[in-house]
Amino acid sequence: MEQGELRNWIEHRAEMLFVCIKCLVLMVVGVAVATSWGQLSDNAELALSIAVAVIGLFLWFGSHGAIMDISAMRADMNDDLRSTTFGQQFSKAPFPVYLILNTFAMLGASVMLIVLINA
Repeated sequence: MEQGELRNWIEHRAEMLFVCIKCLVLMVVGVAVATSWGQLSDNAELALSIAVAVIGLFLWFGSHGAIMDISAMRADMNDDLRSTTFGQQFSKAPFPVYLILNTFAMLGASVMLIVLINA
């Protein structure tokens, strides 16, 4: 794989990860505003809980896939790129830690929103 193409793929997946994070923040703010009005009926709470669970799971799958793809792209670096400071740091990046943090952020926020809705 050409290194310019590799960079474009990494940039694309990083943008997808950023979009997932922005959507999570918007979901948290939206649900917080909706619940702060205190006008949700029992049926609305159930529907909102299901929507939060589905959207949260979708965002987790999208962000998890983006991190996994970026991690896998380390193997596609050529020797010239791998010998640069960026290549060395990219090779040492702790992607398993990123995956764990991503799981806590995406799924944890969804669970906490569901608890907030049903409180």
